[in-house]
Amino acid sequence: MSSTKNSYDLLKLIFNLLIIGLLIIFTFRVVEVFLFGFFWAVMVVIATWPLMIKIQHILFNKRILSVMVMTVILSLFFIIPFILIIFSITKNGHYLIEWTKTLPLQSLPSLDWMSRIPLFGEELHQKWLEVIKTDGSDLIKYAQPYIGTMISWMLEQAANITVFAFHGGVMIVFSALLYLKGELVTKYIYLLANRLSTQYGAIAVTLAGQSIRAVALGVVVTAITLTLIGGLSFILTDLPYAGVITFILFICCVAQIGPVIVMLGAIIWQFWVGHTISAIILIVVAIILTTLDSVMRAYLIKRGADLPFLLILFGVIGGLFSFGLMGLFIGPVVLALSYKLIWAWIDEYKQPINP
Repeated sequence: MSSTKNSYDLLKLIFNLLIIGLLIIFTFRVVEVFLFGFFWAVMVVIATWPLMIKIQHILFNKRILSVMVMTVILSLFFIIPFILIIFSITKNGHYLIEWTKTLPLQSLPSLDWMSRIPLFGEELHQKWLEVIKTDGSDLIKYAQPYIGTMISWMLEQAANITVFAFHGGVMIVFSALLYLKGELVTKYIYLLANRLSTQYGAIAVTLAGQSIRAVALGVVVTAITLTLIGGLSFILTDLPYAGVITFILFICCVAQIGPVIVMLGAIIWQFWVGHTISAIILIVVAIILTTLDSVMRAYLIKRGADLPFLLILFGVIGGLFSFGLMGLFIGPVVLALSYKLIWAWIDEYKQPINP
C-alpha cells in the first residue's frame, strides 16, 4: 500500500512539474515579442524617473499629467530622428541621383593638400597618386573582401529597423504604465527579489537601478549632447544628408566608437568639394566633440556608479552584435549589473590575506 502511494505521489509530482514547465514555455513564447520593449522601458523609466517627479511637482502633483508629458517627450525623442532622416533623404536625393549619373565621367582628384600634412603627408599623397594611376583598381581589389561583409551587415541592420520601430512603440506604452504605477511596481519587485534571495535580492535590485542610471547618464546623455552639437555643425556647413549623418554620429557615440570617424569623413568631403572654410569649422567642432566625449562621459558614469570604461565599451559593442540596435542599451546594463553583483559578493567574503 505504501509503495503504491509513493508511486502515485511521484507520478503526481512529475505531472505537476511537466504542467508548470509547459506553462512557463508557452507564457514565454507569448510575451517574448514584448520583452525587448519592456526591458527598454524599464531602463528609460529608471533613468528618467527624477525628471518625471520634477515635472509632477510643477504640474500641481498630478501624476497623470506628468505621465502624459513624459510620454509625449519619449514619443518625440523616438519619432524625430526618423523624420529628420526622411527629410534629409528627400531634400538631398537629387545630389545622389546626379552623382550616380556622372559617376562614369568622374576621375579621382589629386588631393594636393595631403602633401602639406606634417610628418606623413608627403608619403600619404604619393600613395594616393599611385591609386589614381591605376584608376583605383588596386584599392578596390584590396577592399573587396571587406565590402561584401559590410554591405550584408548594413542590409541586415536595415531590415531590423521595422523591428526596432515596433520595440520603440512597445517601450513608449510600457513606459507610460511604469510611470503611472512606478512605486507599486518597485514594491513588488523588491518583494519578488527577497523571495528569490533574502540575502542578495534587495542589493541586486538596487545595483541594477544604479547601473542603469549610470549607463543612461554616461553613455546616452553624452551621445545626445555630442549628436546635437555635431548635427548643428553639419547644418551650418550645409553638409548633404545632414540628418542621416547625424543619426550615424549618434550610433557611433552610443557604441563608444566616438565622433572622430564621422567627423573625419565630413571634413574630408568638405575639402574634396573645395569648401575649405566649412572643413576648418568641422575640424574645430571635431576637436571640441572629442574632448567633450572623454570628459563628460567619465564624469557622468562616475557620478551614477563606479563602472570601468572598458566594461561599458564591451557591453555596448557586444550588445550591438548580439541584439542589434537594442543591444546598445541592453549590453552595458547587463555587464554593469553582473560586475556590481560579483564584486559585492567578493567584498562580502573578503578575508585578510596573511603573508
